[in-house]
Amino acid sequence: MYAVIETGGKQYRVQPGDIVQIEKIEGEVGSSMKLDQILFVSKPQGDSSQIWVGKPYLAGALAQAEIVGQGRGEKILIVKMKRRKQYRRTQGHRQDFTQLLITALDNGAGEKLTLEAADKKARLSKFQSHLKAKGLAHTPKTLGSRKRMAAAKAKKVEAKA
Repeated sequence: MYAVIETGGKQYRVQPGDIVQIEKIEGEVGSSMKLDQILFVSKPQGDSSQIWVGKPYLAGALAQAEIVGQGRGEKILIVKMKRRKQYRRTQGHRQDFTQLLITALDNGAGEKLTLEAADKKARLSKFQSHLKAKGLAHTPKTLGSRKRMAAAKAKKVEAKA
């Protein structure tokens, strides 16, 4: 069984055991969540398949997921330039993402498909997130870095004492 879910203004095809990367959703790594904006569910049966289509969402349909990664993706550069006008602007952007492991699907009509514990453990053992933590904002050396260095030095002195 698979479903098409909507989150963050985008649509994703998911089934139990899939790891999907979506726009950032608040939550800690390891916590579970429910996604209820299900657009479409399909259950293959031999040559044909049984489908459920929502208008726009399926009532009672649910996808359960576990957060396995939080962070920011690769940096993209936005460059604007007008030739012969001495106009050049460069801007960078890193998008925040959440990685989810889909653990269960419910079509709203009483049928449910769940990921087994052994499959979940095997899937998580192979998973490695490429997302990086957000980190500190960039500040010029003269604005605040001396204070941070002095605070870190004081903290080291306290730890030794």
